[in-house]
Amino acid sequence: MSALATTAILISSSSAIGADKAPPAPYGVGVTPAVYLINFLLLYISNPNEAANMPAYRTPIPADLAGCLEDNPLDPAACPYAEYALSFDGIVNQGKKCSLPSACRTDPKWEKLAPGVAKNAAEINEPLGLKRANSIAQSLHIDKSMILTDQEYECTIGSAPRSDDREIIFECMNNLTNSNGNTNIPLSSYALALNDEGDAQSLCAPNAPCLVFNDLFLGPLEAIAVECGWDLKLDRMVSETPFAELIGDGHQCQELGGASDDGACIVAPVCP
Repeated sequence: MSALATTAILISSSSAIGADKAPPAPYGVGVTPAVYLINFLLLYISNPNEAANMPAYRTPIPADLAGCLEDNPLDPAACPYAEYALSFDGIVNQGKKCSLPSACRTDPKWEKLAPGVAKNAAEINEPLGLKRANSIAQSLHIDKSMILTDQEYECTIGSAPRSDDREIIFECMNNLTNSNGNTNIPLSSYALALNDEGDAQSLCAPNAPCLVFNDLFLGPLEAIAVECGWDLKLDRMVSETPFAELIGDGHQCQELGGASDDGACIVAPVCP
């Protein structure tokens, strides 16, 4: 399972005026198809209700905040949310129709399951909901017998004070599901999260919990699965869903965003 160590984890512009002239704002890698679906698979087998809080739509990061993140990838304190809150004004970008770069694409049959671009402000940070989450899970070949029992789930996330590994799992899950109705400051459609100090960062930026989660695939996650009695479920999820296929696509998108090179872990769209 060491090959899994490369995985992770996860429209508003400040004004719609002049959107055709302004450079397109980038997306957080966490809402690109392969990375999103990898996270969805792990969340859904853990707890379908948690997966139902993942974002239903994606939206570009406000340009001014994106610039700060790109200029200060190792210093989230340089980009406090309070200084950029007004950039999240809910205005949907009405500029050119842009697509994700090729390194962030995946097989169309899987890509269609990932979040599409939000077309209006009401869709920003909207959660999937359980009905849609169940449908995506079925399309990804998740069998009900792969889903953790309540006891297995509680064992996996633990309770405070948690071990370091369980704390990473817990924090990453919270960051992936910070959608409307589930957090005070929802940022899921942007693939952003706030750290304990209130600073904004991409889900897979340096030292973000969902990037650190990669390291758990080197052994700690499997150890927790064995301890909590769901190691066979983990093995089945890896072998019977497109998880392994999505890993390569997700890894190359993270590479493009700079996740392995101390980058901001965001990617610019390709526009005609």
